[in-house]
Amino acid sequence: MDILTDILNTAGLNKRLLHEMSLTQAWSLTFPCPQSIGFHVITHGTAYLWQEKETEPIVLHKGDIAFMARGMNHHITTHNNYKLIDKEIKEPILPESNDSKEIILTLVSGAYQLWHDPIHPLFQDFPEWQIIRSDSLNYSDSIQNCLHLISIELEKPALGSSNIINSLLDVMFNLILRKILENQPDKNWSNTFKDPIMLKTLQLMHNKPDKDWSVEELAHEVGLSRSGFALKFKQSLGDSPLNYLTTLRIFKATNLLNNTDYNLEKVANMIGYKDAFSFSKTFKRLVGLSPKVFREKNEADKHLPWRFS
Repeated sequence: MDILTDILNTAGLNKRLLHEMSLTQAWSLTFPCPQSIGFHVITHGTAYLWQEKETEPIVLHKGDIAFMARGMNHHITTHNNYKLIDKEIKEPILPESNDSKEIILTLVSGAYQLWHDPIHPLFQDFPEWQIIRSDSLNYSDSIQNCLHLISIELEKPALGSSNIINSLLDVMFNLILRKILENQPDKNWSNTFKDPIMLKTLQLMHNKPDKDWSVEELAHEVGLSRSGFALKFKQSLGDSPLNYLTTLRIFKATNLLNNTDYNLEKVANMIGYKDAFSFSKTFKRLVGLSPKVFREKNEADKHLPWRFS
């Protein structure tokens, strides 16, 4: 099993193509993203990324990618000009409009919503912003190839371009995650994906989250003593094996509650609980709502503007 794919599927990410646009005049875009992760791809021109309460922008050039691992409100502008009041960024001051139709900025932005708690611990390892500069990518890099294909579809739209760009955004998202994990050797999850013992442990749990795993059984499967395995797991992921298994089960449960009409007893049995009562108790402890209330709230919220479909 591909653990990263299963984590992303289990996290219940919903995608939205936020912007796919070419600008011919000075502009400011606001991204209210408190519950999202996502990225901006600059395919033409120069953009300025303003984080809340930061007085200096991150400058992004053609081919640069800004990846946001934890939700935060931010702005992207075509100009480097903000009015500063009490050292806080306020409304942007737009320069005189450019009367020509020359494109000054083209960008594609995608977001993936983490719409409920808890958030998988994988995302806690990522920096708030990861900037991937175009000059750090060689011609054979998969991200560079994907970026090139997006640029082609934007410059010369044809039949199916919107669907192609949407699909490429998914490819880009996964390639960026892979690059971040490969380049953060001091982080728990980055190291875990490179450790054969830990990787096998996660595969066992993710393949059969409903199995009544014990620490002894997991240790035996990967060839370690119980104490040695428990210590290694704690040092690698900062949690105990059974706590992680519980978290994984609850993630699976939220997807079942969101996407099926199964009753609570069936959901509980599918993720390894013997009865709905013990499942509901654990679910409420981690999510903050009972499974019944979570399902009702989820149905009520699905049509609200902030929720990604």
